[in-house]
Amino acid sequence: MNAPLDTDVAIETPEHIVFHYRLAGPARRGLAYVIDLVLVYGIVLVLVILVVMAFFSGTTSGDLGSGAKAFSGLVLLALFAAQWVWFVVWEATRGQSPGKKWTGVRVLAENGRPIGWRAAALRNLLRAADALPTGYLVGLASMSMSSRFQRLGDLAAGTIVVVPERVSAATPIELSPPAKPKELATLPDDVSLDADEREAIELFLRRRHTLGHARELELARMIAQPIAARFGFRHDDPSRLLAILYDRAVNAGRTEAPPSSWRPRARERDRNGPRKEGAPPRWP
Repeated sequence: MNAPLDTDVAIETPEHIVFHYRLAGPARRGLAYVIDLVLVYGIVLVLVILVVMAFFSGTTSGDLGSGAKAFSGLVLLALFAAQWVWFVVWEATRGQSPGKKWTGVRVLAENGRPIGWRAAALRNLLRAADALPTGYLVGLASMSMSSRFQRLGDLAAGTIVVVPERVSAATPIELSPPAKPKELATLPDDVSLDADEREAIELFLRRRHTLGHARELELARMIAQPIAARFGFRHDDPSRLLAILYDRAVNAGRTEAPPSSWRPRARERDRNGPRKEGAPPRWP
C-alpha cells in the first residue's frame, strides 16, 4: 500500500516545546486553491452583475461610453482583488483562506508561528512564478524537491502549509482539583489567550504527566512567566498556574453548576423555619 503524500514535521518553539504537524501535499493544497477560486470569482461575478444593472439602468446613449470605461475599470479592480487581496487578507488575519479551512490546512511560518502581512503578501505575489509555464509546473517541481513541500512562494516567505491536528472534544482538560479561592485571589475575571498561547498550554497540560518532575517545572516556568506577568497572576506552582489560566480562559473558571430554579424557594423555606409535623406544606 502506498504511503500518503502528506508527511510529518516537528517544530520546536523558543519555549522548547515541540509541535508535530502533518504537511499538506500538493493534492490537498490544489483542491483548496480551486475552492477559493470558485468562491472569489463567484463573488466577482455577482458584483459585476450588480454593477451592470446599476450603470446601465436608465443610462442615456451619451453617457454610455463613460459608463463603459468606469465599468471596465471596476471589473479590473475586482479581478485584481480576487487574485491577490483575497488570499493575502485571509492568510494574514486567519492563517487560512476559506478553501484552506474547507480542506483542513493552514499556513504557518517555519518556526510554527502565525504568518504576518509581509509573509502572506510575499508568498502570494510569487504565485505567478510558481504557475509558470503552465499548470503550476514550477511550483510542483519546487515542492517535490523540498522536504517541507514548499513552493517558491513558501521558500521566499519562510512559510509551510500544514494539516493541524484536531483535538477530540471528547477528552477535555479538566482542572483537578478545582481551584480554591486563595488560588484565584490575583486571577482576573477575563483571561484571554491567543491561539498560540492556548495551543502551547494545552499541549503542555496533556503531556506534563509523561515528563519528569524537573522537566515539567522547567517547561512550565518558560511558558508561565510571560503569560502570568501579563495578567498579574501569581502562584507558587507554575504548572498549576498554567492549568488555572487555561481553565479560566476556556471554561470561564466555572467550578460548579449555576444555581437551580428551586434554590430561592429553599431559601424562603429556611427563613420561615421548618414545617411542623402534620402541618400542610407551604408553597412560595
